[in-house]
Amino acid sequence: ESGDDEKTLSQAFGLLSRAGCESDFFFTVGEKYYALKPSSEIAMYLAQAFQNQKNYDKANQYLRESLAVETDPVEREKLFARIGILEMTTNHFAEAVSSFREALAINPENALAPFFLAQCYVNGASGCSGLARDAVYWVAYDLLQKAIPLLEASPETAVHVDTAKKLAGAYRAAFPTKEECFFNELNDGSTYVVNCGYARGIATTVAHAFSK
Repeated sequence: ESGDDEKTLSQAFGLLSRAGCESDFFFTVGEKYYALKPSSEIAMYLAQAFQNQKNYDKANQYLRESLAVETDPVEREKLFARIGILEMTTNHFAEAVSSFREALAINPENALAPFFLAQCYVNGASGCSGLARDAVYWVAYDLLQKAIPLLEASPETAVHVDTAKKLAGAYRAAFPTKEECFFNELNDGSTYVVNCGYARGIATTVAHAFSK
């Protein structure tokens, strides 16, 4: 009944948010409030609520709108990581890779970006074969080795540690074999530039299966 009264919308949004409400009324209030007073905080909250409802298009919209106006590097890093995870959820792996790389460009110590980026690279290798495909596991494994201690450092990200360790073991087992490296004239410890999928162009270190 208050229409577009900012104070009333602010109070209503605060009450509904604290109550964990995600009804149609909540979204109506939230979107009206954001239209009057756009902010990264409100956008992030709306994005999470829409994501919980599996309305991924709306969630993506609010995350990207927030990113367009956010200037704080710390908040931009969080937004890029969130967008990357959302894009992975909807199988938009190329967009996810771009977002995770942006997060790492801002903060090379971001814990989530290498964890999810490794999975994106492996997904992108599915269309390749032979050494070109198997070499991607070198890059993915190294990313997980970087991610694990970073994930362990925070209670918020530590929930991913077991998964990261299991994936690292699976990726190491998928390394090119010693024979495969030999027939491609690759020596253990030498440099190899990946030419497959989303990891194309990344230089990595040759290591045959189970040697790393």
